[in-house]
Amino acid sequence: ESILFEARENGLIMNDGEIAAMAVAELEVDQEGRPVEDVQGYLKTNVKDWWSAALADVTGGDSYGIAHAVLKTGSFTLIAQMGNLPEPASEYYYEGWIVRREGSLAVLSLGRLQKTENGYALVYLTDADLSDHDFFVLTLESDDGNPAPGEHILEGILK
Repeated sequence: ESILFEARENGLIMNDGEIAAMAVAELEVDQEGRPVEDVQGYLKTNVKDWWSAALADVTGGDSYGIAHAVLKTGSFTLIAQMGNLPEPASEYYYEGWIVRREGSLAVLSLGRLQKTENGYALVYLTDADLSDHDFFVLTLESDDGNPAPGEHILEGILK
């Protein structure tokens, strides 16, 4: 609890006001973007010079993750891997988001995570410059058709 409190105070994870704002924000639409169906090949990518985010479990649980992103030759790529996530009930799924917190809030869904042999993963490709979206959020979503972000599970700043 004290670690999460300190992380919120230092802006490393979202505070209650930001979470509430994200839940009602108008969602961005990226006409150029697409989640990758077969993530396995991307998980071996050399991400040495990419921005990275260690993803903290904001529920107080023991899930973890890492996200990497790069803008190179006009293409933005994000690769995220998560471990120790509980298997969601059949009517739930995990979804990845990137958020611009500076200036006007901007929220973009990256799509559903895929189950892999080592946990869950997400790969997102676009020709749009999303380098100002420097915050990654993993949510648990109800399969109810509501596009708003659900319960925050993992969060981190891409640096």
